[in-house]
Amino acid sequence: MSLLKDSVILGSLNFFNSIWNKKKLISFVSVTALLVAITPLSGFAQTMIQIMKKAEKEVAQSTDIWLDTVTSGSEEVVDEVVALYAEDGVLWGTVSEQVRSTPVEISDYFEYFAKLPELSVSSYKGCVRVYDENVAINTGYYTFTYSKDGQTKVVPARYSFVYHKGSNNQWEIIEHHSSALPEAPETLETVSTEQDTCENGLLVER
Repeated sequence: MSLLKDSVILGSLNFFNSIWNKKKLISFVSVTALLVAITPLSGFAQTMIQIMKKAEKEVAQSTDIWLDTVTSGSEEVVDEVVALYAEDGVLWGTVSEQVRSTPVEISDYFEYFAKLPELSVSSYKGCVRVYDENVAINTGYYTFTYSKDGQTKVVPARYSFVYHKGSNNQWEIIEHHSSALPEAPETLETVSTEQDTCENGLLVER
């Protein structure tokens, strides 16, 4: 009787051990399958991050080109600046009361602005944010200087560049707003300078 009881107990232990091993096998297979599923997703995410970082640098470079071109003093400066805008680009110029939405109107603006005597950019700070591989925005501050009647004029301004990657795979300006910094009323509370940062973007400055 004791031998029979021992056989039953041993058989039961083997049965439950078999179930436990199967559970461990199932858990192992499940975890392995999850890792296999996650790995490609992680690789895709890393690829997208690399694409966005590359786009941020390209847009920052495009803004540098605009700054260098508009202050170049080149004989072809107007055509060179206008070429940086999309055919349907829109410009709210720093010294213009009107919006300009055609290449001819934008050209007319830079016939004046880009030919200001000794025009230069003395400072520049912005934040580039990429929203997908074809759309990006650079917002910030720049300060222009130019010569008038033998004196240096300083024009602090803020700007927004909206870029779109065209069919030529180049970033084109589709919207550009620029305006001189206003004088804030005394009753308007000043925000902390810590808020003037570039979250989720690329900080650019000179």
